[in-house]
This record gives sequence, structure tokens and C-alpha cells, in this order.
Amino acid sequence: MKRYTITAFVLALVVFFSFSSPEWFSESGSVAGQRRGSRRSGKSRAVRKPVIDYSQFSHATREHQASCKTCHKTPTSNWRKVADFPDVADFPDHEACVRCHRPQFFKSAQPAICSNCHRRASPRDEARFEFRNPDWPRQFGIEFPHDKHQDVIARAQPPVTQTVSLRRMAHAVRPPPQSQTNSLQYNNCEICHSTNAKPPVAPVAGWADAFVPALNLFKASPESHASCFNCHWKSAEPVKDNCAGCHKLAAAPYQPTGVPERKSMRFTHAREQHVKECTACHINITKAASLKGLKPDVPISTCTECHNKEGLRLDVSGELAALDKSRDFNCIYCHTSDVGRRNPPSSHYLISGRPPLKLRE
Repeated sequence: MKRYTITAFVLALVVFFSFSSPEWFSESGSVAGQRRGSRRSGKSRAVRKPVIDYSQFSHATREHQASCKTCHKTPTSNWRKVADFPDVADFPDHEACVRCHRPQFFKSAQPAICSNCHRRASPRDEARFEFRNPDWPRQFGIEFPHDKHQDVIARAQPPVTQTVSLRRMAHAVRPPPQSQTNSLQYNNCEICHSTNAKPPVAPVAGWADAFVPALNLFKASPESHASCFNCHWKSAEPVKDNCAGCHKLAAAPYQPTGVPERKSMRFTHAREQHVKECTACHINITKAASLKGLKPDVPISTCTECHNKEGLRLDVSGELAALDKSRDFNCIYCHTSDVGRRNPPSSHYLISGRPPLKLRE
């Protein structure tokens, strides 16, 4: 009787705990088995979020690909201090960033996100980097319809003058004299490509032959909105706040070289004999639809009238003759030695009436 009472009491306790704390029991009814099983079927592992480096701003981030005017205002409030015309001359204001990144702005005394614009990540230091910071890789390329602009420039003539398309001028050896009565007037490439006024940037390896080109050797290319906003401020699309009309996100950040490729480094645009309509020599430019792959190369045939003409000068033929005598000769009338020591291209032999030769490996 006593054994029966004890057994009944134990069974009653088991039933009680099975209903009140079922996690203590495994499928087999053992307490230990369920404890081991509870470890295996516990909470799933937390998925780790990728670590974001907020000090490296990228326009490629999906959230940063809204309309440009969402963050960039045109003009910026400081434009009068740094520009002669209303322009984007500074980074976006704090408001553009805080509305999405408030937690990052107030995370510490030196928020990493501030280092995108500020020289020191500190709320007490307002000094910003130069805009655009030349040390940072570029994130955008320029989609520029070169052909459309050259035709617009050619059409921008006074009513009494005749319109000349730059494409048609490509086949002309030289433009007609400007002094002729009712002569053709040219609104040419210099509207955007003025004479360079900045010292040329030396290549990484330094200037070949220690020859530093003069300021007026190159023509400048637009580096700001100064030329564009004459037409595209608000009248012609893309207008001032439609940045995406020209600026296209590049496939990867890049650093521009800063030095145009020049094969005839000793040539200068400023020489009196070289001052003429640009497309008289830059024939291939007129065929370019955009800036992609655009090279301002000049065929050697445009130089023959002055530099390889019987009875006048035989600069090209003379250097080819010097190569016949010595394979170590460098063609340095037009070139620096890094180019002049190469095999002359077949076009140079063609204008000299000689068969092409490969003199050096």
C-alpha cells in the first residue's frame, strides 16, 4: 500500500511537469535528452549586416541615385566667393545628409561620415576640402554630344553672313581669307577651347628630354560649367539642375591623367603660321559624335604644304633621309625623343614618296 502511494505520487509529479514545463522532456521522455535538443533547436544565428564605411561616399550606392537636385542645389550659397557666375561650388549642405544619416552624424565626437567633406571629422571644425577635391577619384564621366555642339556653333552667325558647317569645312585645306567682302565668318572651336593659361601638368615619369611645353602649346578644354551655362542655365536642356543630362556614373571610380596625349610635343598653336581655323588641321574632330574615344589627332598630310614641299621646306623627308644614314637618329623636329626614336608611321613615308621601312625593333 505504501509502495502504491509513492508510485502514484511520482506519476502525479511527472504529469504535472509534463504539462507545466514540456521543454524539460525529450521525445523519449528523458529530461537530459530534451536539454541537449534545446541547444540544437535554439534561436537561429543572427545574420550579420555588412560593415559600411561611411567615410567613403559613393554615388553608386542605390540610395544615392535619386535626382541630383535632391542633394545638390544650383547655385550653392558660396558661388559669389569662388566663381564669376552662379554655379555648384560646394558640397551639399548638412540637411542633404542628415535626413538619412542622423545616427551616423551623432554617433561620436568625431563621426566618420564627416570626413567626406571636412578636413577634420569634428563638429567644431568647419573647414572643408576643395570642391571638387582633385585627390579623389572621379565617379562620373561626361556625356557630351560633340557633333551637335559644333553644328550649333557653326550656325551661330549674324544674319548677313553665310552659315558654314564644321563638318563641311573638314575637307577644306584652309578657310577663305577673312578680309574678303561678304566673306564666310567662322564661329569656331575657340568658343570653348581657348588658349591654355595653366601650366601643363608634368607626366609621372617627368618631361621627356626635360622639354617643358609653353603655356600656349595646348588649347584648353572646358573644366567647369562656365562655357555650358551660357546656354544651359535655364533655356536649353539639360538645364542647371538636370545634372544627369551630362554627368553619367562611371563603371568604376577613376583618376584623370591630366595630360593630353601629344605626339608632336614641340608643335605650338601660338605660332603665327599655325593660327587658322581649327578644322583646317583637326579634320578627324569633325567626325566625332561624342567625347568617347575622341582624339584631336592631325593627319600628317595637313602639314605637307608648309613642312614637306619641294622648293620650300623638306622637314619630313630630311629626317627620313637622316634615318637612312643612322638608325640611332631621333626625329626631334616635331617630337621629343620618346616618340622620335620610334619607327616613323607609313603616312610619313607616303607624303615623302618613299616606301615604308621598319628600321628599329
